[in-house]
Amino acid sequence: MNTLSRSSFFARIKLALCFVVIWAFVLVSVGLPEIASARTLEYDQSEVAVYVNPGEPTQIRFPGTISGGFKKKKSSIALDRKQSDLIVFANEAIASEGEAIIVRLNDGRSYSLRIQRAGENTPPRDDVVQIDDLRSPVTPLGEEEEEPPFKERDFQYAPPTQISGLMRELVLHAEFAKSNIPGYRVSERYKGETILNDGTLLATIEKIFIGRALWGYVLTVENQLDVAQKLNPATFRIDGTRAISANYWELSPRPLTVEQQIAGRHKSKVYIVTRAK
Repeated sequence: MNTLSRSSFFARIKLALCFVVIWAFVLVSVGLPEIASARTLEYDQSEVAVYVNPGEPTQIRFPGTISGGFKKKKSSIALDRKQSDLIVFANEAIASEGEAIIVRLNDGRSYSLRIQRAGENTPPRDDVVQIDDLRSPVTPLGEEEEEPPFKERDFQYAPPTQISGLMRELVLHAEFAKSNIPGYRVSERYKGETILNDGTLLATIEKIFIGRALWGYVLTVENQLDVAQKLNPATFRIDGTRAISANYWELSPRPLTVEQQIAGRHKSKVYIVTRAK
């Protein structure tokens, strides 16, 4: 190959490289608006709204692979899923209050979404919605900690998958500093949140233990009166309650001395076992 041919060959290579760089820049530039326009929703187990325009797609990204879900039989929305993405199409028949759908992931988590029409009195249409979830994936049944007890296994106590077993584990954790409960994830997200304050009792959340079939709540209850009072288990009953226990069912009066404060008999731990939410 002579000098002129080599020069022409290298010139063509440089030109081709320039085209590659230009196309890469264009592709990146086109992709950036999509990322920038994505709206992030933090899911906290309550229904969240996604805004759509009839005839235009909206993409919803979930933190895991979609396994299925539910929508009403005569729906004004069409859904197309691919791995962790859900594409939503709405038609003109969508009601002003929108439509609710439920999306389930392979790891056991589920999401309640309300698909609403975007308009003058609502936020603009969502192009891309990213769902962020602070919850941990549910432990699959196949793992050792969630396996049901078989006949050949000899349990001295009921396992945590049963109501009495979970109640025992809650007491061990709260009063004897047991580090964890097998098969349950501990959440301190609502620690210190008041759930009852009627002038006679003050009840706050300490921890919540989240399992596949059961949830366990640990509450701190304090007497606000200058006289002793007995706790009524019905006061702490919530939806799905299966059992309630406490380390003291009768509380001493509000402490007036340091000794009474140290004794702590004006306070009690209350334990609640419910069905999984």
